[in-house]
Amino acid sequence: MTRNDIEQELIRLGQLMPRLLQDSRGAEFWIEFLSRTDALRSRTPPGPEDWATDSICELLARHGVSPPWRWIMSGRTPIACTHAFPVDRQPA
Repeated sequence: MTRNDIEQELIRLGQLMPRLLQDSRGAEFWIEFLSRTDALRSRTPPGPEDWATDSICELLARHGVSPPWRWIMSGRTPIACTHAFPVDRQPA
């Protein structure tokens, strides 16, 4: 995927966010959201990976959603955004 392809996918995901938030509360939202973002990130080449992850976090912030690790950390310092969506990649 090119950066433009990734941006288009993120735009589509942003357009879906109101429906996802309305239709899927709590864990159901995260299952749906992470399924979509994992699919996007699995097609993202290693170079723009961090940019894609940061863009996903920005998308959540624009919709007033805290990434799940803030809930998990409960009061501790949150880990960096790039750790929210870990990827296990096999060398090509």
